[in-house]
Amino acid sequence: MSNCLVMLTKRYPYGIGEEFIENELPVVAREFDRVILIATSVSGPAVPTRAVPGNVEPHAVDAGRIRRSVPFAALGPALAPPKEAYGPAERAAVAHSPLRRLFFAYFAAKGRAVAKAAAAVLAGAGFSRGDRVVFYSYWLYDTAAAAVGLREACRAGQTRAVSRAHRYDLYPSKNPLGYLPMRPYLLKNLDAVFPCSTDGARLLRQTCPEYAGKVRTAYLGTRDFGAGPQNRGGAFHIVSCCHIAPVKRVDLLARSLARLAGDGLALKWTHFGAGDGLEELKQYAAQNLGFMKCRFAGEVKNRELMDFYARTPVDCFVNTSSSEGLPVSIMEACSFGIPVLATDVGGTSEIVREGKNGFLLKPDFAPGELAQRIRELIRMPQSEKQALRGPSRIFPWGQKIFFTSGISDSAI
Repeated sequence: MSNCLVMLTKRYPYGIGEEFIENELPVVAREFDRVILIATSVSGPAVPTRAVPGNVEPHAVDAGRIRRSVPFAALGPALAPPKEAYGPAERAAVAHSPLRRLFFAYFAAKGRAVAKAAAAVLAGAGFSRGDRVVFYSYWLYDTAAAAVGLREACRAGQTRAVSRAHRYDLYPSKNPLGYLPMRPYLLKNLDAVFPCSTDGARLLRQTCPEYAGKVRTAYLGTRDFGAGPQNRGGAFHIVSCCHIAPVKRVDLLARSLARLAGDGLALKWTHFGAGDGLEELKQYAAQNLGFMKCRFAGEVKNRELMDFYARTPVDCFVNTSSSEGLPVSIMEACSFGIPVLATDVGGTSEIVREGKNGFLLKPDFAPGELAQRIRELIRMPQSEKQALRGPSRIFPWGQKIFFTSGISDSAI
């Protein structure tokens, strides 16, 4: 009997993004004889940029073809919403909002289009009645709807559909419409949902209490590369790591650092990650942060980032996001024993414990507040700084990838 995982991602292992899958995939792949990895949003040439285990078969779906097909396909769900997905709770969520109704139609059509494209990839897979197949969506979004459709059409003997849940695909309040489609449908039809934080799991259980038993927290985690080196008298080194986007508010970190200009402190800031705002951020740093060393490393491979932490003294990791699921970037910093300053959003408080391994900021903090926190951290006695480093590595994800138990216990 073959044991197969069909994993639906956005772009991984093509292009950039979803770097945390790089840690998870080797562990998950050991649980299955075969892994069929389908990236559902690849534009342009499908050239793998990340290595995968030997039993993983990567495939790419043409995102352009799906985008072109969805507007026409959405007419059906817009005019006559499918009853199985448009129950009382969905109707109440849509209420009398035409925009939400259109979002629902788009979402339903996109899920079907992704399922159709993935089914074409799987057409030659040769599943038999004796096989077990798990359809695993990495996001609780259109790929989750596709996973449900693929499971229903699969002729294997045992089938399951499971999904992760992160941030944009989990918190309706963070969507411009304050609405995420098909939550009751997905919770009803998925066999298990794994939010990456307890905060996210709590929200899903409150949203659909009748399906609370299907929801289980599964932290993304990281591997343990050991504790990073400590600063022995150099400039106080601050690191941030994220894609530069409005929700990440890296500009707010830069403006906070500018408040330290007259303090006479030896400071260094390294930022990993790119985005549309990178050049503007560099210009701001050139004009306002000349008193400190700034390095904008851009996009780097995960193994390069881990090597940086392993050999470079870092005194503080900073996350200024207005919204998060539970950032792997913070987990990675914690695993090296780096103290953290982060906004208290999403599940961040589950890994940053006030006064134990770092400090939490109000979601709407002002630049002066972060600047003051950095001053306090710099001026701490060395013994207190050292005391912040040890607790970061106590967490389980500093030792192993935490999702392993979720997939093996609940999905197989």
